[in-house]
Amino acid sequence: MDGVFKYMNGFFKGLTGLIMTVLGLGVAVEILYGGGALMGISVIDNVMGVINGLGSAGFAGLVGLCVLWNLLTAK
Repeated sequence: MDGVFKYMNGFFKGLTGLIMTVLGLGVAVEILYGGGALMGISVIDNVMGVINGLGSAGFAGLVGLCVLWNLLTAK
């Protein structure tokens, strides 16, 4: 059972790394080529929307941001 949890943990860490890489690529492409250059999606607007949503949620947004930060920086 421990092997299954280690496997799933590794899988989700890899998936998170892939998503963060694609997100960074999307931001770079949008800066270089303008809004909607990546399949018609405005990556920067979506990221700013998430940040604004967390910022306007008060204490719950702060707790959510802390949890998200912990998930992304956990080793």
